[in-house]
Amino acid sequence: MSKLDVSIFVISVLGIFLEILQKPIFWLLYIIGAVLLGYEFIITHLYASSLLQLIYVFISIYGWYKWMHKDAKHHNTVICHATFEQWVKYVIITLVMVAVFCFLLKYTGDADYVLDSILTAVCVIATYMAALKQLESWFVFASTIIISIPLYLHYQLYFTSATYVVFGILDLIGGIKWLIDYRRTQELNGSMI
Repeated sequence: MSKLDVSIFVISVLGIFLEILQKPIFWLLYIIGAVLLGYEFIITHLYASSLLQLIYVFISIYGWYKWMHKDAKHHNTVICHATFEQWVKYVIITLVMVAVFCFLLKYTGDADYVLDSILTAVCVIATYMAALKQLESWFVFASTIIISIPLYLHYQLYFTSATYVVFGILDLIGGIKWLIDYRRTQELNGSMI
């Protein structure tokens, strides 16, 4: 366990707690954590995971902007559900990203380009969903531990694997908390009608 591992863990866990509480500053912590984790993945030749961290930086900037600015009706972004049409788009985009990442990474020396590509594509979609405050983003993130933990254990990234176990648990907690907040908001809006 290196200082880098500990830094990534502390920054990321603090970011997740702030996201659970819907504090937009978490996006800054995600940006810092993504830069550090991207560096760690470059060192271990997991290039798609490293690319994912770069994508996280850009989506986090978008998410931070989205969370901080009101829409045309002067409303802040609120917790919502992904629509069926959005899910269809997410699945199609995920499959396209996996194909593109696999094609590109097959020749880069990525240590496990197929799993790394799947993980990257799913996490990109989940991060975009989080930028839109879609409740399901938490559960999509939680599902990625099925791939990330075995992948990182295989490459002896033990602390990173343990970190992702914690992330998975926090993602489930965040999803439950947002579900409660969403239902409370719906009840309040229903009583105002």
